[in-house]
Amino acid sequence: MLLISMVLMGLVSAAIVKVLLRQQRFYNSTNDLINTRQQIRQAAAMLPADLRGISSVGGDISVMSDSALEFRSVFGSSVVCANTAGKLSTVPRILATGSTMTSWSRLPAVGDSLLVYNDSSSFAATDDAWTKHQITLVTAVTGNVANGCPAVSGLAQPGDLTANNPSYQLTLSPAASSKVLVGSAIRFFRRVRYRMYKDTDNQWYLGFYDCLPGRVPACNPTQSIAGPFQPYAAGTTSGVQFAYYDSTGAVTANPLQVARISLIVRGQAGSLMNLSGAGGTVFRDSLRIEIGLRNRR
Repeated sequence: MLLISMVLMGLVSAAIVKVLLRQQRFYNSTNDLINTRQQIRQAAAMLPADLRGISSVGGDISVMSDSALEFRSVFGSSVVCANTAGKLSTVPRILATGSTMTSWSRLPAVGDSLLVYNDSSSFAATDDAWTKHQITLVTAVTGNVANGCPAVSGLAQPGDLTANNPSYQLTLSPAASSKVLVGSAIRFFRRVRYRMYKDTDNQWYLGFYDCLPGRVPACNPTQSIAGPFQPYAAGTTSGVQFAYYDSTGAVTANPLQVARISLIVRGQAGSLMNLSGAGGTVFRDSLRIEIGLRNRR
């Protein structure tokens, strides 16, 4: 009798273990599925916001291929508070009035470029233009002084400028025109690259780095921002795939004619999926995004 009981207990235990193992495989596979879709959404959330601001006719795109895109990316904006012999000063980021005239994801640095609105010499709008400059020196300025953001500008109060909340005087090449007036808008740019790459774990990821002339090394190491994705392949199965179209909808290889960028992201789970508890398969999912460039004209 005891022997029969032990045999029955062994069979029940084996059945329970089998169920538990199936449940564990199911939950692990579910987590992999959620993570794969999350990585796709992460890439889809980050790239469109950055790509929409590209000015193709303005020469923002420097490299474009099916797996990589390099361009000037907007990282901030401000307002001219002073123009001192061609050096422009920004409004401090925090103002006592609560207004926001300066916003950036990183501080401007030597090697960054900017566009500033030049009101030119006449009242007509026909000669107004955005002029491009490269930053050669960044100087933090505090206090109510002329080369910072003085109260006389009407854009800041004396108490606004502190060591933690300065105005930044930007020395430029070429120097800004005297026609760039207080209150003119500034947009800041840095060269960045998104690319598909194979990491040390032999998985494929969407990576990002930025570049600054004069920095050593000029470009940062590639940082993974999403993945893993399906391996790179020329054609229609690549994990991250860029395509470029002109205003007529035709495919173009000319960076000055790009009006729309198509992005396809194909996610791939890092391990076999086993939702049924039986044999495993590789889970894949994809998302296609069409991005119209706002500043192509």
